[in-house]
Amino acid sequence: MIFASFLVLSYFFVYPLLTKGVVFNGDDAWYHIDRIIEIRKNLQHGIYLPFVYTYTFGQIAFPLGIFYPHITLTVSAAISLLFKHQVTGIYAGIAFYTLVTLILTYWVCRKIGKSRSEAYVGAVLYAFAAYRTINAFSRFAMGEYLAMTFLPLCLYGFYAILVGRNKDWPYLAIGYSLIIMSHVLTAFILGLFMLVVWLINLVVSKHKIMQLKYFIYAGIASFFSAAVFLIPFLEQELFQKYAQPSPQSLSQTTQPFSNILMAALNNSINSGQEAAYSIGFSSIIILIAGAACFKKLTKLEKSSYLLALLIFIASSKIFPWSFFQKTPLSVIQYTFRLLVIPTFLYAIVGAGIFGIIRQEYIKQPWLKFLFLTVIVGGMLFGWYSSLYQLSVGDWFNQSSNFYRNDSKPFNRDAYTNQYTPKKSLPYLSEIQQHIAIINGKKVTLKKITPQPSELIFKDKSLTQAKKVDLPVAYYKNYVAYRNGHRMKLVSSKRNTMLVSSKETGPIMVTYHYSKVDIIAIISSVLTWLFFVAIFISGWIRKKQYFQSKISS
Repeated sequence: MIFASFLVLSYFFVYPLLTKGVVFNGDDAWYHIDRIIEIRKNLQHGIYLPFVYTYTFGQIAFPLGIFYPHITLTVSAAISLLFKHQVTGIYAGIAFYTLVTLILTYWVCRKIGKSRSEAYVGAVLYAFAAYRTINAFSRFAMGEYLAMTFLPLCLYGFYAILVGRNKDWPYLAIGYSLIIMSHVLTAFILGLFMLVVWLINLVVSKHKIMQLKYFIYAGIASFFSAAVFLIPFLEQELFQKYAQPSPQSLSQTTQPFSNILMAALNNSINSGQEAAYSIGFSSIIILIAGAACFKKLTKLEKSSYLLALLIFIASSKIFPWSFFQKTPLSVIQYTFRLLVIPTFLYAIVGAGIFGIIRQEYIKQPWLKFLFLTVIVGGMLFGWYSSLYQLSVGDWFNQSSNFYRNDSKPFNRDAYTNQYTPKKSLPYLSEIQQHIAIINGKKVTLKKITPQPSELIFKDKSLTQAKKVDLPVAYYKNYVAYRNGHRMKLVSSKRNTMLVSSKETGPIMVTYHYSKVDIIAIISSVLTWLFFVAIFISGWIRKKQYFQSKISS
């Protein structure tokens, strides 16, 4: 019954926009739609790890698959293949991860001692939270949206180690590795949060060494399970220097507290360059109700309440972000990204407050059910109203940025400077314009054919030349072939691919998986099999325990 309702809620999450037949102009919509398209085209040809993007991002053999994790997005791309209409397929992927979010949050709430109805409220609070909806639609920030799916699992594993449930340490590793394979910045923010909380906990903890032991276990397991992304990424980062992707001034991108408070009170999820992203009205209600019944909250709920409040305030200009501009914290770009944490913590607190009211003030079973229905219905009503306001907004309705069922990839070269080597950046405009250097002359290439993880150059001037400076930045493990034979490759003065051969003909550029890449893939597969073995073993032991109880 609960699972069936979660299926309905997952469909309801995308229904208001799905029925419009387009993907609207979310802040990063074109970027992530092109990622989905690229992955989908590769999946259709049996390529599951497309490191080089050739159909999109300007068709410059851009290695976005190395620098931006796509493992969890691959599931969305695979789901989209099941549908005739590509817009429906994209929304189906969003709905699927809403279903997973509901299930995981419900399960986590049950693990921390909540009743079924309390866990249900917690799951709906989180899945339909304002900031999660912002990531799904207003920003269309698929990396962060996917990462939020696994945040409950990760934080439960972290909590389990803190309170001595050491056998549950794999949940931290699984959750954190899935976040890494969804969005690196969210993993960074969450890792920093857990480190700070653990250091605070050390003051009162009597099991410091034991905690450290299982955190090390989880850290090692997280690394190896996410090695399929981390190793190729580190391989490139250690090979040459890259600029910080889209650096921003934290003091300028941070909103005043009054703005994010008003956005929360209005339950606003509106998009646009001037929009203030916040935690939503339900979190404000929880903030007020939590203060009123603070003494009745559990220790976990009290800690969650205070941490969420501090992070909510810190995400505004009240916090002196200018002091951290020249620290690693500056990579987060926008302080509203911190809101992933209070969004979940307030769901936990909200579930607790619901339980207190239900147990202390409502006695009849039918009134308890009615109360549950009113609370969930009220949340969904408010959510739907906010989504409607978003759907009629001017920024969201820029039709030139719509993605329709008959749309082709956007194929924009914006943001390709993010993962272009520093040495190549002065020549990025030439790369984007497909300017090769042949016999000392600059030639704009026109005949470029994208294939899954391959880019083929066929211009006559190029096919007849035995030495060509290609308009493709130089990366580790990039190779070029001509007539099936591997060409000699060095870095040019532009830090692009300077290829040569004794033959003539078209040139094909692709990525060659290194031995290190293959080891990383094997390591990830083995680590995930290890997790499966742990859970099967635990299930067998639990089954044997109950059977022995029954027989005795």
